[in-house]
Amino acid sequence: MKGIKTKFSFSKLFYNDKFVMVFSILVAFIIWFMVSTTTQETTVFTVTDIPITLPELGNDLQFFNTENMTAEVKISGNAIVVAGVTSSDVYITASDTSEVTSPGKYKLNLVPKKTGVKTDYSFESTVSPSTIEVYVDRYVEKEINITDKIVVDSVAEGKYASTTTLAQQTIKVTGAESFVNSISEAAAEYTFDNPLSETTTIDARIALYDVGGNEISQEYVHTDKTTVSATIPILNIKTVQIVPTIINSPDSFVFDSNHVIVEPSEISIAVPDDAEGITDTISTDPIDLSTVNSGNNKFTVNLNIPSGCRNLNQVTSADVTFDSTKLSSKKITLSSFTVINEAVDRKATVSTKSIDIILIGAKDQISSISAANLTAVVDMSSKGNFTGFAEMPVTISINSKFPFCWSYGTYQVDVSVVDTTIVSEPESSAEPASQEDSAA
Repeated sequence: MKGIKTKFSFSKLFYNDKFVMVFSILVAFIIWFMVSTTTQETTVFTVTDIPITLPELGNDLQFFNTENMTAEVKISGNAIVVAGVTSSDVYITASDTSEVTSPGKYKLNLVPKKTGVKTDYSFESTVSPSTIEVYVDRYVEKEINITDKIVVDSVAEGKYASTTTLAQQTIKVTGAESFVNSISEAAAEYTFDNPLSETTTIDARIALYDVGGNEISQEYVHTDKTTVSATIPILNIKTVQIVPTIINSPDSFVFDSNHVIVEPSEISIAVPDDAEGITDTISTDPIDLSTVNSGNNKFTVNLNIPSGCRNLNQVTSADVTFDSTKLSSKKITLSSFTVINEAVDRKATVSTKSIDIILIGAKDQISSISAANLTAVVDMSSKGNFTGFAEMPVTISINSKFPFCWSYGTYQVDVSVVDTTIVSEPESSAEPASQEDSAA
């Protein structure tokens, strides 16, 4: 069976709304195009946001801060042509830069020029703006230290604001040579409105200043950072006692504040929240007790401020005085010695018969002390496997019943050391042979 053929009717298309709409637009465009291309009427069009392009200069000079400069210009021509012209088809530049030969500010006249393939139009007017002011200089780079100018007006009661820590110490400044070289200071600036009660970190603004304290505009200079992270440590204020460090003292020695005057006796320090091992006392540089007597009884010693703490009184030393009115001395003769730490297979014998020592201490203790309360100790640990004769130091040990007594000066004894593994050969007991025996 043959299929039924449907006859196409062009006239029926005009009863289709979509076809009629598309057809009408197409016809209107064709008519507009024919009229536009055949008419001699000129259309004026404004091209905007055209970048200003300046030429390169000699003598290492260059223009500064012109990257975002734009202008506009009116063009005229065929409507279709001018409608297709964009800012990329036109560039604007200086008409003449021959007088730009040294650093400084210049006013340049601007002119438009065509670029690209679209050239069938005319410039209807001058550039707007017609002139620009530019700055010319040489390019330089410089590293500048950052100065802490962060202001902490107040802190909570019992707190102390310590030295600010900056995350970086320098910034890099680049730009026009004259402006960069005029920078005297790069300051980290921030002002707190409320009292600080805990360690705080902020971003501080970096400002540039000349030698006269005037802020330098960053129109022709640039910094690699505009802010810097700054930490303001807030410490706790604490009052601590000063306790002298005493060396070369007997094991029995106990510091007695009734017999020793410390001035100042205490200071205030600022302590971080995370500080460890901070007690109610601080120590001093050492005082050698063996040098202390009634004639040498006053010492100025430095204070040992714990790491991370701040000395609020700005006192760096203390005067330590052993009260001579409460001290007495006594000479005692010692004839018994204790030898310790002998090496294996070594025997040390003190050959010195006796030594006279001077004891210094509290009057009430010195009056009753005797040789029976003292031990003269010779430590051989430094001699190893030594044999022979040597002069060795003596340490005076004092009974704990006399806690504020010590020996003045240093003492030595002669010591003989023998090797106990060496056995002496016995003398021969045989009688010499008689003449008769010899003859026989």
